[in-house]
Amino acid sequence: MKQNIKFTGLFLMMALMLSSCEDYLDIPLEAEITEEQVFGLYQSFQGYQDQLLRNVVDYNRHGARVTHAIGGEALSPGGQTVVNGNNGDYFYVLENRGIYALSESDRFKAGLYVNMWENIRMANMCIQNIDLLTQATDDQRNWLLGQAYFFRGYFYYEFVRSFGTVPYLSTVISSENQDMMRHWTYEKNGKTYTDTQACFEKIAEDFTTAASLLPSVWPDPNINWGRPTKIASLGFKAKALQFSASPLFNEQATGSLSYDTELLERCAAACVETIDAAKLAAGSQLPEFQVKINSDGLTRWEAYKDVFATSTDLQIGTPEVLFNRPTDFRGANTISQSAARSYSHRQITGQKAAQGSQAYLDKFEMADGSRYKIAYDTVPTKRWENRDPRFRFCHYLNGDEIIKIGFLNFSKIKTDSDGAMNSNAIRKFLADGVSKNNSQGAGYSTPLLRLADIYLTYAEAVFESTGSYTASAPTASGMTAEDAVNIVRARAGMPNVAATLPFYENNPQAGSCELASDPAFRVLYRNERNVELSYEGVYWFDIRRWKRAHLKDGVQLQSMNFAVGSKANGYPVDDATVTRGDKQVYTFKDQHYWMPFSTNITRFTTDWEQNPGW
Repeated sequence: MKQNIKFTGLFLMMALMLSSCEDYLDIPLEAEITEEQVFGLYQSFQGYQDQLLRNVVDYNRHGARVTHAIGGEALSPGGQTVVNGNNGDYFYVLENRGIYALSESDRFKAGLYVNMWENIRMANMCIQNIDLLTQATDDQRNWLLGQAYFFRGYFYYEFVRSFGTVPYLSTVISSENQDMMRHWTYEKNGKTYTDTQACFEKIAEDFTTAASLLPSVWPDPNINWGRPTKIASLGFKAKALQFSASPLFNEQATGSLSYDTELLERCAAACVETIDAAKLAAGSQLPEFQVKINSDGLTRWEAYKDVFATSTDLQIGTPEVLFNRPTDFRGANTISQSAARSYSHRQITGQKAAQGSQAYLDKFEMADGSRYKIAYDTVPTKRWENRDPRFRFCHYLNGDEIIKIGFLNFSKIKTDSDGAMNSNAIRKFLADGVSKNNSQGAGYSTPLLRLADIYLTYAEAVFESTGSYTASAPTASGMTAEDAVNIVRARAGMPNVAATLPFYENNPQAGSCELASDPAFRVLYRNERNVELSYEGVYWFDIRRWKRAHLKDGVQLQSMNFAVGSKANGYPVDDATVTRGDKQVYTFKDQHYWMPFSTNITRFTTDWEQNPGW
C-alpha cells in the first residue's frame, strides 16, 4: 500500500529522544512525499543514506575543543574536553564538549549520543525499504543495503563500547513495536551471549553482512570517497570481537575478568580476512595511492603524514585508513578556529589547545627499543633525540623551526604566558610547515580504523588466546603475533620484537596501566598500540576494555619545565633547569568504566537503569 509520510517523520525517534534532521534535497518540512520517492531511485536513496556518513563523529574535530583524548594522554587548559575528561567529569563530556555532546542547536557540536537512535532508525529504514528500490542495478542495490548494515553495526559499536549494553533494534520502531529492553541474551551456535556480548555478536553479524555486499574499492573514488567498504566492514567485525572478548566486557557479560579465548580466536580470523582483503585491493587503488603503501598494506613512512593531514586539496587518507569521516573543511579555519583545532599550541595555531602529557611522551621508546627513563630528561642526546621516529612525527618540540613562525619557545615562562600545559605541540594532525601564518590548503581527519590497528589487534588476539607470541591463527599463513607487531614497528624503522622484548621484562612504567606481573610481550604490544595510535581516540577505549584504567586514578599528569637561551640561538634548553611539574590529578573510579546515560533515556523504561555510580 502506498504510504504518504511527512519527510520529518522518517527521522522521528522514540518519545523523549526526538532528533531533527536537515531538510533533504531542500524539501520544505511541511511537504509530503512518499517512501517510493525517497527509496525508489538509487540517487535519492543514497542521498538519504548519506546522512549516516555525515553523522559519523571525528574524535578530534567534532566541535569546539572536542577530542576523545580523555585517558590521560593529553593536557589542556580549562573549558576543554581533555581537562574535564581527565577530571572524570563525564557529564561534561556528555552534555557540553565531547563526542557524545547532547547539543542540538549546532549540528557541528552534536555528537554520537544525540544522533545515535536517529542513525539506527535511518539504517533500519534503508533495510526495510530496500524492496522499494526499482531504479538501480544489482550492484547499486547491494551497495545501499551493505551501507545500511555497516552503519547500523558501526553506530552500535560506537555506543556499546562506551555505554554498555543497550537494546539492538533490527526493525523500525513504532508505537506498536517498542521492544526497548536494555538487558537481553542471544542464542547462537549453542552458546548464549549476554548483554554487551550479545550486542557485539549482533554488531559482528551486521558487519559480516555488510562485507558480503560492499566493494573492497568503490568505483569512481572521487565521487564515492569515504563510503564504507568490504575491508572496513571486516575490520570493524574484528574490532567488535576484540571488545567483546576483552576483560571489561567479558566481566560485564559473564562475571569473568579475563579474555574470552573463543571470541579472540574469531577476532584473529577476522583480522586475517581484513589484512588479506586489504592486500588484494591494493592494486585496485588510484595510482597515487599505490605508491604510498608497502607490501603489508601499510602506508610507507615517507607518505605517513597523508594518513592524517594535508596541505593540498587532496582527500585525507591512504588505503591504510579503512574508515574515517571525510571532510572538505580546508585552509585557515582548520588552523585558527577553535571549533576545529583540539591539539597543538598557540604559537603555531593561535589557539589554546591540548598538548601531550609527559608520561604519555615517555611511552615513545629510544631508537634502540629501550624504554625512556625520567633520568633522560636532563640529557640532550636522549631527551628528544635518538627516539622512536614517531616521537617527532607526533610532536613539535622546543627549538623546532616552522616556516613563517620561526623557532618554537616552549620554556615554562613562554608556555605559561601562552596558556599551554606542556612543552610540546601535537603535530600529528598538522601537515608539515602548516601554521596560522601558512595555512595553505590545510585539512585533517582522524582515522577511525586503519590497518595498523588490525595488525596490532591480531597480535593481541593470538597472544591472549594462546599465551605465546610465536603462535599464529590457523588462517594466517604462519603470521605470528610477533610478526604482526614487527610489521607495524618496521614501518617506523624500529627494532623488532626479539631485540626489544628484553627491555620490557619486569619493567613497567610508573603511572601507567602496566603491572609487574604482565608478560613482557603484553606490555610491549600494548605500548605499541599507545604509540602507533596515539591521539587517535584509542587509548581511553583500550585501558577501559583491559580494565586497567583505574590504576591511573590519582596519578599526577605532568609537564616538562625548563628555561631557555636566546632566540638567536634557537632557544636552547638550559639542561640544569629541567624538571617535571604536576599539572592535573587524573581521576578514574569504577563508575568511569561506562559513560553515564542522559536522564531522559533512564526515564523511558523501567528496565533502563543508569550506569553504576552515576
